Amino acid sequence: MPTVRHGRTYYNRGPNDKRGIVGICSVIFIVMLLIVPPIILIASERSRYTRFIALSDALDSDIVELNHHHHHQHQHGKDGDSSSSKELLRSALATPGTLVHGTSTHIETISTDSEMSVSIPGALTLRRNAEYCQWQEVQSQRCQTCTRTVKASDGSSKEESYQCNCVTEYNYVKAWRSRRILSIGFDQPGAHHNPQRDPMPSRVFVDEDAKLTFREGEGGDGDYNNNNMSQQQQHNNRGIQAHLDPNMLSNGVRSQPYRLVEFVPNGRAPPPSFFSRIFIFLGFPTRNTRYEPMQLLKDTPYSPAATRDNFVYVGQGGYFFSPHESATSSKLFNYFAQYLEGSLFDWQMGDLMPSCTAGDVRFQYEVQDPTVVSVLGMLQRKQDGERLKITPRTMHGIGDVNAATIRLVHAGHSGARAMILAEDSDSKNRAHVVRGLLFLWSIPASRLAGVALERELGESSFATQVEGVFGLFLVLLGAVWLLVWGETFGAMETTLVFFTGAVFGYLALKSAVRRGAGRRWHGVVCRVAKWANAPPEWRVEDSYVPAPPTGNTLGGGHGGTRSKML
Repeated sequence: MPTVRHGRTYYNRGPNDKRGIVGICSVIFIVMLLIVPPIILIASERSRYTRFIALSDALDSDIVELNHHHHHQHQHGKDGDSSSSKELLRSALATPGTLVHGTSTHIETISTDSEMSVSIPGALTLRRNAEYCQWQEVQSQRCQTCTRTVKASDGSSKEESYQCNCVTEYNYVKAWRSRRILSIGFDQPGAHHNPQRDPMPSRVFVDEDAKLTFREGEGGDGDYNNNNMSQQQQHNNRGIQAHLDPNMLSNGVRSQPYRLVEFVPNGRAPPPSFFSRIFIFLGFPTRNTRYEPMQLLKDTPYSPAATRDNFVYVGQGGYFFSPHESATSSKLFNYFAQYLEGSLFDWQMGDLMPSCTAGDVRFQYEVQDPTVVSVLGMLQRKQDGERLKITPRTMHGIGDVNAATIRLVHAGHSGARAMILAEDSDSKNRAHVVRGLLFLWSIPASRLAGVALERELGESSFATQVEGVFGLFLVLLGAVWLLVWGETFGAMETTLVFFTGAVFGYLALKSAVRRGAGRRWHGVVCRVAKWANAPPEWRVEDSYVPAPPTGNTLGGGHGGTRSKML
């Protein structure tokens, strides 16, 4: 149960400007928000380009199907099984970098967390999710809106609104978190101290020696199946066995959700609770939990985590728990900190509620344990020279190594082409997310670009603001596409996007309200300082008098009309 404690309340009379080191940090933070998104876009598009090249090469490659090794059996008679399998392996191993694809329903694997001495059979990946009992500071602020007159260097002035007479409240909530929280920056760090112990961090484990058997008729395309084979053929269909390189599972198993692991007596699922029955009756989805026998935990009392950090299995959702034990010196220092901040005798009702102790750690396991798996990688022989191993294939010299690597492991029956197209769709979706974030970034960035061009988009019409946002977004996106993709791929789309953005930007420039004349770079700096809530003396403009139109411009500076252009 979460613990809630009320902290202190401050009333700050006057403007809520940020001064001193806080103001400098606020300005730096705003500058970083303006610089980082375009860099992230370039990195994302480069990764997308690299992934596209690697997947396109894989799609155009000759892929050896491991489930079709009986295809030539009618030509070879009785010995067709062994000879065709040998020919298949010989062709896959002869040329380095040859991709192989196969679907297996015979998976021999066991994932182990050696620190806790826990092994889960049948799991290709085992994920340890750590949680930490931590205090979270919740700050709320209520301010009034006031107006003041700010002056420029030439003596002109304007009215601006600002936050004033703010009431700031601090509250604290103690609960289980997925990350640790630094309490040194809290308003009351002594009474809400968060120990930073992390004995068993979150981690993903994979089987180092998983073995797959690829048999005739298990391919993802459905061209071959056991029903089309005679009994003698099915008897001889021992399949091709290959070990799965651990690096093939670095991204997990696609389309296979993680399942929570709980350890119960005899591995039998407990009967559903009253509320669970109601949810099932109403059609709500239930969590697919995997139940394992308690016998699998027979070695955990002697594991490194148990002997070093006192981890024990407590159940209640499959949790392993370790209590925090503070040293005497740490307790005395904490009491001294509470005395200095005035919270030593600040007892509240929340302190009486049963809850975890800050610094406690717990974790639970989740697994990916598909019954059918399809893989696409490169076939090699292990160091012993006998056993086969499916490893990732990397194209060097085209960009990010991770994006240039083919190591596809999907749950279920899936053909090679379907796997490649699914990975391409995932890559495209990730790129779309970054592009969407860049569009949101373009809203404030377009206003800052307007300041650099002596325009005030914020005071212009809504249509003009939309044109400015789309203009900056499309121009930047088109420029990055031209930089990354060049003229080889999508030259028409890149040109169209860039030209459309330029048109939108031109229309916004001609229709936007003109701002005060002066040094453009100085106006940009003052606008960033204003967004950072810096005081007026930090951001003195050159002038608030609108700059006169230059040449035969459109719109005159107050919205204007576009009929002149037509």
